[in-house]
Amino acid sequence: MGIVEEELAAFEFSTGTAHRVEYNAGGTIHWHLGDVRMDMSEEEFRHFVTVLLAARDRLREVKDPDGSITDPDDIPTEVW
Repeated sequence: MGIVEEELAAFEFSTGTAHRVEYNAGGTIHWHLGDVRMDMSEEEFRHFVTVLLAARDRLREVKDPDGSITDPDDIPTEVW
């Protein structure tokens, strides 16, 4: 168990599952998904976020080709 230096995010899905992303001493990122914890290095976390952003963009293309469902300005694109 690492020493939490900063909570990067905390949120809950509609199912009630709590999520928390922490930056820990030693440069590790912990993503708590309910009772599960994913451990990542900073590099792995950046890669993971890049993949998620690409998936978000692809979902927009597939589900809403004209981009009318979501205003892109409402979704953060910068990581770190």
